[in-house]
Amino acid sequence: MVTETELSPGQHKKLSRIVYEESGVVLNEKKYSLLVARIAKRMRITKITSVNDYINLISSDPGEFSEFIDATTTNHTFFFRENKHCEYLIKILDKKNTLKIWSAASSSGEEAFSIAIQLLANSFSFSIFASDVSDSMLNLGRRAVYPKARVKDVPLSMLHAYFQKGKDKKKGYVKVKPAVQQLVTFAKFNLLSDTPADTFDIIFCRNVMIYFDTPTRQRVVDNLCQALKPGGYFFVGLAESLNGLDHSLTTILPSGYQKK
Repeated sequence: MVTETELSPGQHKKLSRIVYEESGVVLNEKKYSLLVARIAKRMRITKITSVNDYINLISSDPGEFSEFIDATTTNHTFFFRENKHCEYLIKILDKKNTLKIWSAASSSGEEAFSIAIQLLANSFSFSIFASDVSDSMLNLGRRAVYPKARVKDVPLSMLHAYFQKGKDKKKGYVKVKPAVQQLVTFAKFNLLSDTPADTFDIIFCRNVMIYFDTPTRQRVVDNLCQALKPGGYFFVGLAESLNGLDHSLTTILPSGYQKK
């Protein structure tokens, strides 16, 4: 059993490169402790005691490779996070139009469902494509079951209207109601290597590019802008911006852009 895990400089470089090439996430020296913690957990689960043996495993086992990428790229999220973007859209969008929306780093689905319940509450017609590189996060989104702490910022009226309260073994959890779930489609999509097959009126790609270096951010923005309709809206996280990148977008509010 692994009691303490350390990475040699060579191991750290190799694992970081694997994560970067697959997901674009940069795990530099400042992220050493995070990488060690995540790989130590996977080594305990797989009962492997050698870092080199674990590196060999992810090189030969696609299933464990996927688990490793999931473990090193998954981030915390919750409902109504950075909600000013959605509030802005509700004020300015025309309800006559049917909207196609992409949550392009959807994690476990909280962002997509947050958008959906607010648009539903305001009588918009829409569909949401929610994508992520992590299979486990996508599965959580499809289940649509969350700890109550994740919905602490949801207004009580919306909580009652769009969530079911868990009972017995599910006490302390809530589930998004089917009427909301049917408006959100989850699918795997790698922002670095996959090509969008559709175009959208609105794209959210929030709190993921902060982990990318500049060349990777440029690639992702190029990819997403191709999928954004003229006049469409593009949102990044409040701690992010598109400064220093080439793009065809105009700033309309902090971390919010519109395609020319």
